[in-house]
Amino acid sequence: MASIDQPALSPTTRAIGYRFRLLYGHFSIQLMTLILLVATVYTALHWEPLFLLLIPAGIGGQMLTEYSIHRHIFHLPPPRNQRLFDLLYLCHYGHHDFPTNTKLFFVPIWFMLPVLVAGFLIYWAIFALLGFDSALPMAVAFVFVGHVLTFLGYEWYHMTAHLNIRKFAPEVAVTRRHNIHHFKDFTRMFHVSYGGQIIDRAMGTAIDPDTRERLSRSEFIRTLGMKPDDPRLIRARDRFAGKLGLSERQIQSARR
Repeated sequence: MASIDQPALSPTTRAIGYRFRLLYGHFSIQLMTLILLVATVYTALHWEPLFLLLIPAGIGGQMLTEYSIHRHIFHLPPPRNQRLFDLLYLCHYGHHDFPTNTKLFFVPIWFMLPVLVAGFLIYWAIFALLGFDSALPMAVAFVFVGHVLTFLGYEWYHMTAHLNIRKFAPEVAVTRRHNIHHFKDFTRMFHVSYGGQIIDRAMGTAIDPDTRERLSRSEFIRTLGMKPDDPRLIRARDRFAGKLGLSERQIQSARR
């Protein structure tokens, strides 16, 4: 029997498929998606008109959280203690050190999950103290739907910004802004999600187009101002080389 030729996939379809495979190859994304699905069903079963405000509010809240964590936690001055430095390296320093390493694209689940649970408990308590009978469903809608949905969007945009593949217009815009943060000035342009430039402008960390064109690479930009051969960086690279799939050539190159 003659075989039937399958139609070739378009470059855009292949690019989208690759992104989904990469995204859902990480346990953190799988778990966050499961949380979102369960929370969405729970919210639907306990639906109230107020949720039409709470979910968008949760989206806005996560946009602010994304900026705050990136700027004030992930860009903390490098700790002298090696254990603390290693944690920060896995959270973010390593991503600047090796910006194309796919294992460093995503926020570690051991960091994000406690942040998420803590936020949920805080808002549950606030809604309960305000006297709402539906404080639990309200907190679920606000955090586990609004926040998690936006977090997954962030992970998609951030991953896409670091991939050399066909992109849609919003993704191209995010990539251009994020490249400034990585390769021009790591003290600016902290927001990644589409539309987040509004927060950078409000917080004074945006860069206008004219200034952007005049920027030169900051010294030691890929190590956030640390010397590339700083002993803390060397120990972190050696410790996580296997976990991150780093070759000896990559490690030696990073020291220069």
